[in-house]
Amino acid sequence: MGSPQRSSLCLSWRRVLCIFFLPFISSGFAPRVKNRDNFVFENDQLKPDQHRFNWSHLTPLKLKDRSVGLQTEERAGRNPYFTLEGHEFLIFGGSIHYFRVPRDYWRDRLLKLRACGFNTVTTYVPWNLHEPERGRFDFSGNLDLEAFVLLAAEVGLWVILRPGPYICSEMDLGGLPSRLLQDPASQLRTTNRSFVEATNKYFDHLIARVVPLQYRKGGPVIAVQVENEYGSFYKDKAYMPYLHQALLKRGIVELLLTSDNTDAVVRGHIKGVLATINMKTFKEGLFKHLYKVQSNKPILIMEYWVGWFDTWGNEHMVRNAEGHCSGDVC
Repeated sequence: MGSPQRSSLCLSWRRVLCIFFLPFISSGFAPRVKNRDNFVFENDQLKPDQHRFNWSHLTPLKLKDRSVGLQTEERAGRNPYFTLEGHEFLIFGGSIHYFRVPRDYWRDRLLKLRACGFNTVTTYVPWNLHEPERGRFDFSGNLDLEAFVLLAAEVGLWVILRPGPYICSEMDLGGLPSRLLQDPASQLRTTNRSFVEATNKYFDHLIARVVPLQYRKGGPVIAVQVENEYGSFYKDKAYMPYLHQALLKRGIVELLLTSDNTDAVVRGHIKGVLATINMKTFKEGLFKHLYKVQSNKPILIMEYWVGWFDTWGNEHMVRNAEGHCSGDVC
């Protein structure tokens, strides 16, 4: 049957380019700002548009006083919503994978993302590239994660980091180092001793680099993902709680989240961690599983697939805009 990793639904080629992976909160579920001082007017003659928001004061370079970071809140009579340092905040994000874009183009891509109206960039962290040999780590050149994150802050973008260890991302073995397969006793993506030991050594090195980049340390990282789409794999119910604690004990203090397909979120979520979902079509019914595990939090769509990957030898996959919406939801 091949590697067990392939049983996980790796639905993310669309993340390779700049804007096709869109974590966001739909305006249909988002809070409405009622204070007209929060609106930006293109013309004084225009009436205030309740769907417009102004976050010009909520950018990495302008928001200096930091203590609480990204939070979720709920009030009677309205939908749950996010706040950043106590200010109502909507996450509009796109994905740029630093390791897939030549370093000389990073600024250009980030500026284009910002120009499209996004306030957040998301990226994976590929274990197989950062530790090409056991114990030898590479965070230089095109793999300089810290430089990419700080550059995002410089151009005015917050960062949601997705460090794995398994990232899918249409990489062999989901970004896990192939040498892990050399140990016949290892069981990937489980609390198997061999896999945990390898993950711990990697996290010891990686998370030490991430900690200073967090929001409350003055950096742009407002959230960190605990693994990726584990609900589609789910071979060990103790695995996600282990990773959760692995991040906490190494100093991750920002909002933690999980990311799963709409039906797998029931298996992939962790108590006390924000559950997010991935989808290719925006239909209200797709939130029913999310509501089962989390009804008092704002909706965050971590991946919205506007494209699809091709499989070698098969038909080229093409999707049209009409296929992304359904009924009155879009």
